[in-house]
Order: sequence, then C-alpha cells, then structure tokens
Amino acid sequence: MDSSIGELLLSGAKLMLIGMGIVYLFLALLVWVIGLNSKLLQRFSPEQLPQLAHPAPPAQPVGDGDGNEAEIVAVISAAIHRHLNN
Repeated sequence: MDSSIGELLLSGAKLMLIGMGIVYLFLALLVWVIGLNSKLLQRFSPEQLPQLAHPAPPAQPVGDGDGNEAEIVAVISAAIHRHLNN
C-alpha cells in the first residue's frame, strides 16, 4: 500500500479515460440506434399530415373599435400606477 502520489494520479487518469470512453461509445451507439429507428419508421410508416376541417379564425384586436381602447389604456395605466406606488 506504499503507492506514490504519481502512481495514484496515473491510475486515476486511466480509470477516468476508460470511463469517459465507455460513456462516449454508449452515446454514439444510442445516436446510431435512434437514427436507424427513425429511418425504419419513415420507411414502413410514412407520416400523414393532419387535415384541418375549418381554418382558424383570425385573431381579434384588444378593442372592438368603438372607443374601448381609451378605457383599456386608462385601466392599465391605473394598475401600473397603483403597483408602483405600493
């Protein structure tokens, strides 16, 4: 048990490199298997695009055009003013 610090560091570095190599090989294998799975699924089960029955209605603006915009701005301004003063 009289190992020098240099031998311990070298042993630790070897163990670290072996562990990192195993993890790298596992991740590379995982990427390869997922890519192969993707190709097989695209070949045997092509994805069909969903068909929309009705197009979505266009978004409505905040105000309804009859002067409510000024009221909305006033309410928002009052809320900000109250928040900043508390």
